[in-house]
Amino acid sequence: MKRNTLLSVALGLVIAVTGVAGLTGCSSSDDKPAASSSVAASTADVAGDLTTARQAVLDALKDKAWAQVMLASDVKEPTVKYGLMVMPFVKTDKAERVTGTVTIDGGKFVIEAVSAADGTTWQIDQDGTITEAKKK
Repeated sequence: MKRNTLLSVALGLVIAVTGVAGLTGCSSSDDKPAASSSVAASTADVAGDLTTARQAVLDALKDKAWAQVMLASDVKEPTVKYGLMVMPFVKTDKAERVTGTVTIDGGKFVIEAVSAADGTTWQIDQDGTITEAKKK
């Protein structure tokens, strides 16, 4: 009897939580226009990679004003190789490619990532602004 009561209560909680989550997901805000789903998906796709790469570059620039910072998956900690600061960075499967060597000019830099989902190229600047890269 206790087991049936416990299962009934658990099932009721699961249904209630699912209903609340469904209603929350369906709510909308009238003061913001809806973003294109493909643009939102692509941005979300590589935003994590871009943010992580940006932070690695910012960490490298804390101690010295490097002209270039290399992002590499084969190092475990920041190191200097070939006159470059090499920072550990491993891209996710969401990114087809992420800039490997970042050039810093007067404290400004741009890092690019190509979405594995749709091939769109996104970029992040030193301020953390993510935009779609313009075609060259």
